[in-house]
Amino acid sequence: MGFLYFLSIVIEIGMLFYLEKKAWKTLLTPLNILMIPYLVVLIVSILISGHFDFVEFYYPSILLWNVGLLLFAIPSFAMAGYAQKYQYPIERTEIEETKMPLVFTLICAMLFMMFAYRLMSTIRSSQFMIGSDDFAEEFAGFGFWAHLKRFCVVMLMLCIYYVNKRQAWIWIFILAFMVVSVINMVKGTMIIPAVVGVLLRLASGKMRITGRLIFVILISALAVFIIAYGLAIVVVNDMEVNDKVLLWIFQRFVHYFSSGTLGLSVDMERGFPDRGSFDVIWTPFINLFNQITGRGEILSPVNPTFFFTGISLTNVRTVFGTLYIYTTPLQFALYTLGLSAFCYTLKIFSVRFNNLFTCTTYYYFCALLAMGWFEFYFFHLDIIEIPVMIILLHLMDWLFVKKGKSDILSSSRDIPSSSRDICSPKKIIPSPNDVVYNH
Repeated sequence: MGFLYFLSIVIEIGMLFYLEKKAWKTLLTPLNILMIPYLVVLIVSILISGHFDFVEFYYPSILLWNVGLLLFAIPSFAMAGYAQKYQYPIERTEIEETKMPLVFTLICAMLFMMFAYRLMSTIRSSQFMIGSDDFAEEFAGFGFWAHLKRFCVVMLMLCIYYVNKRQAWIWIFILAFMVVSVINMVKGTMIIPAVVGVLLRLASGKMRITGRLIFVILISALAVFIIAYGLAIVVVNDMEVNDKVLLWIFQRFVHYFSSGTLGLSVDMERGFPDRGSFDVIWTPFINLFNQITGRGEILSPVNPTFFFTGISLTNVRTVFGTLYIYTTPLQFALYTLGLSAFCYTLKIFSVRFNNLFTCTTYYYFCALLAMGWFEFYFFHLDIIEIPVMIILLHLMDWLFVKKGKSDILSSSRDIPSSSRDICSPKKIIPSPNDVVYNH
């Protein structure tokens, strides 16, 4: 029976992948970005289940993804038909911006200096070791610095897009912002901006999907875990790096990538004892409203129920698993349809307006979908704050870059041709008998 459940999701994803490519003429669509990483992680989860101390996989948990993906596909095909009807260039993914504006460089430099100061001051004042959760909380876990940390996430996305051989100095900012994420000890803040940056580079043609790229991504992911967990176990606990430490880190690496699928598996097998209110799904909007009005409590979207999967505990259930435990079947269906429609609306905007900021917003939500194998990321404040920050950067780009260029061009067009001729040494000043045409 387990094989039939697995075969059903493989066939479904294969058919949806083919139809999605035919409908949108590109691989970079929300549905593909949602379901392909899940399939890879599902295969890994099944292979390790029952081995290396991991729990057995409960195959009926795949059914939630069967239903969820079918619902998510409905708006995709409907909106693809709409886009083709109005002749939107849906196959276009190129982005025009290539050189990082000076104003963005200045912002990156300011963030770099501010967090360098913050790190030094926290090290001096904190009683906790760098690499611990307590140090991360003091460093940028709340207040002004937490919001500024999200700004680093946005700039990291753009820096990964802009970096090239001629702008190799951008690597300084990329590494600095990655250090901020590593100190924060939340792996999602390391992975999501990197995914957005890679998707932007793929969309712009700066990068192609190759075996080498996949290998580099896997090695980079492993390196992130070695650094993050290395800080936690080696620095904080004052241990030496040896075979046992490396094995411990590798086990946590595998546990992290299987925690969503195995967490959902255990949760369904136990009958979903952690069912909760639909309000959790709307946490960022409810919290924002409560903060503005001063009414109500601040909700936490973190699932308080942990399950042991053989190596460690997990409280994540994948995107459809978390959505299911906080909804009724009707709410599950309506929310999935609405989320899909929203993401595909952003896709149409990205090809309609074809600028870096619209595409960054679109691929940010795609990156949240790409993490669907792990958890439901749409109940965090980031889904409001990061798009707002991208819009602010768009306004700054228009004010300091685009508008400045248009003002220069318009002012040169306002100068009469006779005046321009006088300024040019190659021109002959016309006599009064000559006819002068102003363009």
